[in-house]
Amino acid sequence: MKRFFNFLKSKYNKFIFQLLNEKKLPPAVFKVKIETKCLVLAPYIGAETRGLGGLIAQYPKNFEILALTNGSSMIKNVSQIEAINIKKEQFFNVMKHARVKGYKIFNINSGALKDEYKKISRIDISEVDFIFVPNPFGGDLDTLALINHLKMIIKTKEHKKTLQILMYESDCALTYIDYYTDITNIASTKKQMLNMYYSNDQKLISGVIGLNKFRSINYSGDMSECFASFFVEDFLKLPLM
Repeated sequence: MKRFFNFLKSKYNKFIFQLLNEKKLPPAVFKVKIETKCLVLAPYIGAETRGLGGLIAQYPKNFEILALTNGSSMIKNVSQIEAINIKKEQFFNVMKHARVKGYKIFNINSGALKDEYKKISRIDISEVDFIFVPNPFGGDLDTLALINHLKMIIKTKEHKKTLQILMYESDCALTYIDYYTDITNIASTKKQMLNMYYSNDQKLISGVIGLNKFRSINYSGDMSECFASFFVEDFLKLPLM
């Protein structure tokens, strides 16, 4: 499995660098208008906050958050049912704290997303302007399944011609960046959201905040979240299985 994953990663990196050679514009500020509709797909509960909690908290009315797995294996030394209930409560509390109106957890156990396309296929993308997905090479199999399921949804369901897919940094840093957003003024809210998930893992929180601070070196403010964007045609060409 590790050898196969490394093979996919090398193909992906080659594809990204080819795209990079074709792109001439520098990273731009990600702008959200009143009518902008954003859909966030999270392979596990908490990925959305790690990757773009600041942006979500800035524009909660423009975002719908879907956690595609239920956290069944995310907490050690408790039963699956207990883990699911704990992560569900955390997710709902974080969404309420950020004032997000649209959010949902799918009843899919951690690690089983690859076999649940039927459930995922019901996601409506017809009116969405931007779909946010994690960078697929953090080593998480549910993330790879998410990307592949989304490809199939895009191929078979109605969507806007202008639809863009934006990758965020939840488990793995991006190779290149198209968009960034200054989250300096909302940084305290993102920290609170992270703490609601990871109060016992301050190292993780420091790492996420540290990445946001590092990303801001090249942009305005003290903290930034960054994204790589793909139009549908390029996204469907991503070399994943």
